[in-house]
Amino acid sequence: MTERPDARPVTDRVRYRACLLGEQPAEVLDQADRERLVLALHALGWTDEQIAAHTRMTSYTTARIRARIGLAPRRPKARTT
Repeated sequence: MTERPDARPVTDRVRYRACLLGEQPAEVLDQADRERLVLALHALGWTDEQIAAHTRMTSYTTARIRARIGLAPRRPKARTT
């Protein structure tokens, strides 16, 4: 079993915060911090597509990371007109 992404301290707090705010692409983070970033944004209710756009990752990469850390996919909310 993989260690939970939030079970250890962030490697680089400045870069992590910049990525969380959408100021830096997630590729500046190491793998564990990218997993933590996906976990944090997923916890806010974001879909893979929203996370991908915010972090400048592909939706495939976002989905792969989400699945690796054991999170269920989030579906976009249906629009009501």
